[in-house]
Formats: sequence, C-alpha cells, structure tokens
Amino acid sequence: MKIIQSFAQFDEGSPYVLKRGKEDYIYLSFYCFLLSCISVTKTYGEFTMFCNKKAHNSMLQYIPYPAFEIMENVNEFPMWSKYKLDAMRTIGDDLIHLDPDVSLFKPVLDPFINGECDVMIQDIVPFKWNIGKEFVFSSINFFKETKILTKPYDGRAMSCGTFGMNKHAQEYYFAGVDILYDAMVKYGVENIDYRGLILEEQLLYLVSIENDFKIHEIVPHELIRKDIFELGLTHGYLHVWTQFKFARKVIDLIRKEIFFGYPYYYETILKYEHDVLSKFKFFQGMNFPKIYDL
Repeated sequence: MKIIQSFAQFDEGSPYVLKRGKEDYIYLSFYCFLLSCISVTKTYGEFTMFCNKKAHNSMLQYIPYPAFEIMENVNEFPMWSKYKLDAMRTIGDDLIHLDPDVSLFKPVLDPFINGECDVMIQDIVPFKWNIGKEFVFSSINFFKETKILTKPYDGRAMSCGTFGMNKHAQEYYFAGVDILYDAMVKYGVENIDYRGLILEEQLLYLVSIENDFKIHEIVPHELIRKDIFELGLTHGYLHVWTQFKFARKVIDLIRKEIFFGYPYYYETILKYEHDVLSKFKFFQGMNFPKIYDL
C-alpha cells in the first residue's frame, strides 16, 4: 500500500482563479500544500509527491516532501485533473491519493489501510449538490452499453479529496477511465461541463455501485459544506479546496497554524516568500498576499 500526492503546474495557472489577469495565483497554493506535507508526514510517515518539473522547480522544491517522483504532464489544460489519475495508475498496488491541499490531524486513513473497504473517499455527494448528475442521466445509454453502469443511478457522486482504492477496485475503475476518456475526447472535451470531475469522481461512484464495492466515507457531505477549519478541528480532516486556498484570510490562518504548531517549518515559509512570492506585484510591500477579485 502506498500513499501519494500529485500536482502538475500548467502555463494557464489554476482552474479555480477565473480573473487572475497577469498574476499567477497558483503560487499561493504553497501554504496549504506545506501544511498538508507536514501533517501527513507526522500522521502517516513516508509518502511520494508526483509532479512535473515546472511544479517542482517553481514551488514544490521548497516544501519538505519525503519523496518526489517527477512525471511530466501529457494532458491539456481542459483535462487538468487527469494528471492525478495518471499518477495513481503507475502504482500497481493498493493506494491512497491525497490532494496536496488536504491535511490530516488524525489517522482517518486507517479503515482503508486495515482492509475494511475497497474504496475510500472524502465524502459522498448527494443528489442535490451533484453537478455531474445531468451528464450521467443524458448519457445513460452509453454507460449501459459499455457496462460501466447497468444498475439504476440515484444521482449521487463521490468527492475525492482523499481517494483510496485496492487493486481489485483499480482494475475496474481504470478500465472505465479509458473508455470514458476516449469517448470524451472523441466528442470534444471542451464541450463537456465539469469534465475533470466527471472522469474522476462521478465515474468512481458509477463503477463502485456497479461492482458492489465496499465504500468508506471519511466525513459526511453535510459537514464538508460547513466551516472547513471547524471540520479540521473536530474530525482531523482539512481540505482547503477550490479558490479558498488563495484567500488572504485562509493563508493567514495557515501561516499562524504553522508558526505556533510547527515552528520549525516557519523558516520554510519565509524562504519561499523571499525567493518566489516577492517577485509578484500582489505580494510586494505586504507581509503576506491579499487577493482581489477571485
């Protein structure tokens, strides 16, 4: 069993910043990435960060990951999230993928590590909040014909900030990834809304219910939709997802958490801010970044 993270840096920046102008706010991911690295290492020890050279040289080399695996990205920006799946399928064993903005303060991965489930995910997204369900409903004949899903579909999906699969589940899942991805490319990925989410999280739910996989949900979805930092305190699970990682308030909280909780690593922050962030106009003259118009 292996724990990994992954991150590929694109020239286009981050899909979560729509009004970035000429400033590449992707570099502000450093703060939640550093907290993730520290907390995961403290809780579970060794893990590997998969990244392309651009990500390593511009940002990740400043973070004390236990191990790096340089793997160049072959995906276009519209399918930016597929890099994660490419990294996962190289492992060839039971695996856990943690998004690099996920921090762990309790041993929440133990049910999967102890073999209690086939698939472990952050949470199950209910019908009301699942933005990928319309794609499935409109493509239901495709899923039946390809035998990805022959059973009734209830409109739900999975959220994979944390994503664990044993080897048995991977066999079915990655076969589905190949079928669906080829079909999406043939249709034109730019014409599909939420394409990355559908290929990763929606597909995993379909494959899991089709094959009766035993699923472990780390936190209930209703808690994810509340205060993410409160969830970190109560459940030991923090996911600084989407545009939250670029907000000044969040960055301030993470800097303080590292200063008081992990003071040894505070010099890492200062070095990164000096070497990298100080080159950006939005950072110059400030103690830490303030982000406008996200």
